[in-house]
Amino acid sequence: MTQSTHLALPFLDAAQAQKHVTHNEALALIDALTQLSISARNVTAPPATPAEGDRLLIGAGATGAFAGKSNQIATFLAGGWSFLAPQAGWRAYVEAEQLLLLYDGAAWIDCGLSLRQLQNLSLLGVGTAADATNPFSAKLNNALWTAKSVGEGGSGDLRFALNKESAAKTVSQLYESNYSGRAETGLTGDDDFHVKVSPDGATWKEAVVVDKTTGQPKFPQGLGDGAPVGFRNLLRNAGLTINQRAVSGTVTLAAGQYGHDGLRAGASGATYTFTTVGVDTQVTVTAGSLIMPIEAGMIEGGVYTLSQAGAAQARVWQGTGYSGSGSYAACPFQASGLTANAQTNVEFSTGTILRPQFEKGAFATSFERRLATVEMNYCKRYFNRTVDSLPFNYPLGFGAFNNATQGLLVIAVPTMRVTPAPSIATGSLSVASSSGTTTSINIFMGGPNLLTLQAIGTGYTAWSPFFLAGNSSSPLTSIDLNAELP
Repeated sequence: MTQSTHLALPFLDAAQAQKHVTHNEALALIDALTQLSISARNVTAPPATPAEGDRLLIGAGATGAFAGKSNQIATFLAGGWSFLAPQAGWRAYVEAEQLLLLYDGAAWIDCGLSLRQLQNLSLLGVGTAADATNPFSAKLNNALWTAKSVGEGGSGDLRFALNKESAAKTVSQLYESNYSGRAETGLTGDDDFHVKVSPDGATWKEAVVVDKTTGQPKFPQGLGDGAPVGFRNLLRNAGLTINQRAVSGTVTLAAGQYGHDGLRAGASGATYTFTTVGVDTQVTVTAGSLIMPIEAGMIEGGVYTLSQAGAAQARVWQGTGYSGSGSYAACPFQASGLTANAQTNVEFSTGTILRPQFEKGAFATSFERRLATVEMNYCKRYFNRTVDSLPFNYPLGFGAFNNATQGLLVIAVPTMRVTPAPSIATGSLSVASSSGTTTSINIFMGGPNLLTLQAIGTGYTAWSPFFLAGNSSSPLTSIDLNAELP
């Protein structure tokens, strides 16, 4: 046997001359391999001017003196290259990369990749130092957790579990800015799911709490920018289903004239058609513009959001009348800087209008569709086609003559936004009595909610009764009470 088993060091032969040469060669090899540190790896050609003691790790496809020496350690000794074939377990430090390599019997691998288990560590720091408060700490710009695929023997799923000891404890994710808390999500103090925020890390407000049993969310601060959960939509008849004026077909309106409830023509008038979409009505404006006015007392000021499912652009302006200003824009958009307690108008240009919503705050929420009876009563605050009279022997009501020339009939009607202006919308009225001749019938409000019909004529018998009825069967006689916004 002429060399050692593991490092291939040369042995001294019995009675060998110049033993020191062999001995020195073995020492040189030991010197090269002990605390092995190489200047570079994957080297494929000898350097032009190597220095004594240089050590390199030869890569695949090497040429020249390194040909056929892949994975071997080349060391420059006594003016020539010597080659050391690695064995499993050898380690080498790569100076240029500050990397420790391990030879696994087939290839050199990163020592870190050779680790398969880390168990029961007390501290672990990645890019930073861990401590007793944060025994696991990481300082990095990106992190990835990905599922083990089915092809790799996994399920393809990934669930990140956070566990706490009991319901009264907290398990959460805390989001910080410059190490000061700004948001937190999780089970904080109970088993409901909480979302909370803070401006300073000390004062916290809960935005959402989801009940663990029912799954029902609560909004302690309200929706949007404090908007109420109900009656968020400030537009009257937003579903456009209420049509007390009974417009039909292609509707042509003069400037300022109303069509569907809550829908008013702009300064250039309006032409539109309408059709049913689901349970709502879609209006298509073919000329001019349509305004949906909002009463001043419903406007708190600040930021509001306009959204809709149609394609018509819109603008928001404040003031009375129907001559608006400002540029039209596609919905949704925010209208900021609105003055409190000022009539506000949402005006749509040509195109479709479907499920429009104008609400407090900077966020568009889902469309609010109110109960039909609620919406109808809301509309009747501004306009009420209140009385339909069947003809002839079906009276509108009974009154009495207070003298020979005048009779009065008073009907109580719901209180409206302001004292309304009454008018006969369709048909006409006639007086049925046992005496006298009627020359005219006047309609006016005897009070905020008292519709008064006055019969004027001659030959009436004082205090004798009479009744009013429609004298037309097509259309039926109807009376409008108008308290629309100016």
